[in-house]
Amino acid sequence: MAKIPRTVIDQVRNSVDIVDVIGRYVQLKRAGKSFMGLCPFHDEQTPSFSVNEEKQYYHCFGCGRSGNVFQFLMDYQHIGFVEAVMAVAKEAGIDLPHQYTEGSHHEQAPVNSETGQLLVLHNKAAQLYHHILVNTPAGEGGRRYLTRRGTSAQLIDQFQLGFAPEKEILTAYCEQQKMDYQLLRKSGLFTEDQSGKLHDRFQGRVMYPIKNQYGQVIAFSGRLLNTAVTDLPKYLNSPETPIFNKRRTLFNLDVAKKAARQTGKLYLFEGFMDVISAFGAGVSAGIASMGTSFTEEQVGIIRRTSPQLNICYDGDDAGQNAIDRAIKLVASQATGNLKVRVVQLPAGVDPDEYVQKFGADRFKDYLAGQEETTTDFYLRFLRQGRHLTNQSELMSYLDQALKVIARVTAPLEQDMYLGKLAQEFSLDKAALQGQLGQIKEQLGVQD
Repeated sequence: MAKIPRTVIDQVRNSVDIVDVIGRYVQLKRAGKSFMGLCPFHDEQTPSFSVNEEKQYYHCFGCGRSGNVFQFLMDYQHIGFVEAVMAVAKEAGIDLPHQYTEGSHHEQAPVNSETGQLLVLHNKAAQLYHHILVNTPAGEGGRRYLTRRGTSAQLIDQFQLGFAPEKEILTAYCEQQKMDYQLLRKSGLFTEDQSGKLHDRFQGRVMYPIKNQYGQVIAFSGRLLNTAVTDLPKYLNSPETPIFNKRRTLFNLDVAKKAARQTGKLYLFEGFMDVISAFGAGVSAGIASMGTSFTEEQVGIIRRTSPQLNICYDGDDAGQNAIDRAIKLVASQATGNLKVRVVQLPAGVDPDEYVQKFGADRFKDYLAGQEETTTDFYLRFLRQGRHLTNQSELMSYLDQALKVIARVTAPLEQDMYLGKLAQEFSLDKAALQGQLGQIKEQLGVQD
């Protein structure tokens, strides 16, 4: 196996941000010009592990470990230098020549040139769709649609939005470039007819590129422009491919994670346009899951990225139920510590509509002023469909509410919620406390 040249090593190291890589294993918080976290190499209660983004270097003031991104992976994963370079190259989509990786048997396989080629293909497709939207008559319909949605030219460029016309535009481009047929089949950008001929998967759609954590395009979501065509889905997403796993992908994570280092929180929105509108309003720490699903894998990514997640869904019944599912999913993941807050918009208004109706400043003020705990959310959520003037339904609600309050660990916070219930329903607070004690015993909750 040939020695990897210094120029190649430098290219791989410079292709990633050490804060992003280490942030997958250590929860980091900004402290001045650096980021701090609990050292993964020795037990400690107070953070002494420092990562310098400017110098791309880490150092632990407790145990003395230090180095660059390769050294961290070598120490953390117990692998050799070549394997560490290979691991970083694979994440960054860099194709290491075979002579530098031959003979290595670590589980992190050498970068498959197919991965790099798929990333290049998706980047070219994004550039083509964006050019059609911005610069050609074929993109006029897409431009009108985005203008109606309040999407500025700056936001179109920021998110590299595009348009796929009702033509075999991408197929023609790839044939002209003489791209490998099998690669195109695996890309998810095409459909295949019975004769084996490839066709553009996305046609007549506004295109939203989906990027990985390094900002590389790995998939697309296309919004149908002519919704009168009822036999086609309104939104069409790329299928899963060697470079795209929807369970492990969060829209705008590459941008949001950098903003979260400054603010200490991420905002989970329901849709791509909500994220884009929030960004235009100055909230760049917004993310969205793929479609309506929010997954365990995405929760794990969020835990490694930010200490707090603000769930910002619509205030209607569907949005309320989605908030409930998201909170329960986060709570089911026992590892790590992620604080969850809810920012609920008025019923029937999503973030995109709120920004268009009330403006950017009011939206930012709303996000800052309407954060509530999950307990506050459930005390309201549990009222859905109940007639609290009916004694039986009121008793049922109070029983469910006390079960929620029983899970609150801070005594003062618990006492505050009991006080609210007592005041609202003209109840004896001592009686509520007695009932709470019984519920704690039933649930096995320790004081």
